[in-house]
Amino acid sequence: MTREKANEALVQAMRKHGATAISKAAKLLLDAYRTKVPAATDGVALHDEEEAYRVQDAVFAALWAGSRPAAWKVGGPSDKVTPTAAPIPPENLYHSPASVAGARMHMIGVECEVAFRLAKDLPPRSRPYSERSVAAAVGEVLVAIELCDTRLANWKKASGPWMLADFQNSSGLVLGSGTKDWQKIDFLQQEAEFKIGRRLVKVKGVHSFGNPFRLLPWLTKHCMQRGLGLHAGDVITTGSWTGLEIARPGDEVTARFSGIGEATVRIL
Repeated sequence: MTREKANEALVQAMRKHGATAISKAAKLLLDAYRTKVPAATDGVALHDEEEAYRVQDAVFAALWAGSRPAAWKVGGPSDKVTPTAAPIPPENLYHSPASVAGARMHMIGVECEVAFRLAKDLPPRSRPYSERSVAAAVGEVLVAIELCDTRLANWKKASGPWMLADFQNSSGLVLGSGTKDWQKIDFLQQEAEFKIGRRLVKVKGVHSFGNPFRLLPWLTKHCMQRGLGLHAGDVITTGSWTGLEIARPGDEVTARFSGIGEATVRIL
């Protein structure tokens, strides 16, 4: 979203709700990003996901003016609920093997994921894209490690809208190897290993949506409703297979999906 569109969205939201929760929440998060001090949010209530997305828009436009998302995170606890999404700026995209400074993070969270990279544009339009059209735009599936951090002082007790406003704890995305033959993958039988230092987690077919591709048509619609398109080269990561794991400085973290690829990041 351009800075102009984000500012317009913020003004419209402020007119609707008064210059209260949305503008205050955006300022708290911007201050937390800039000062590296987590925000105390107890006195500001966000009431729903739409308010959270308004805050996302305002914060993204302020921090990464003139940039568009290079990637998106999308997911949810099950296919019985509406997913949520958050944009990832270009500067938070890494390539395996990567190294990140744990000292700059308040919570060194890591998640084992698969991500889809687009080979074709999906520009905004009034008519939703079909699953077939979205699938035809996918070029490959990649193994990814999401880096999770928080800008919220009391993040463990934060409301759903506040977590969403804070980009769902997104801090970065490490992209590993993958395959273009992604439509042949049986995600219900897919095996994955996630190693965090000396800890090893093994799972099989545990993605909350069964086939994570099912999240992409929803994300496409979500972006269209916000006046955004998706572009060739954009990456969509689709949620953890093993839950949130906490890493420590010195850990090497490796995600490996059999038949797909692997990704590695070292926490400094």
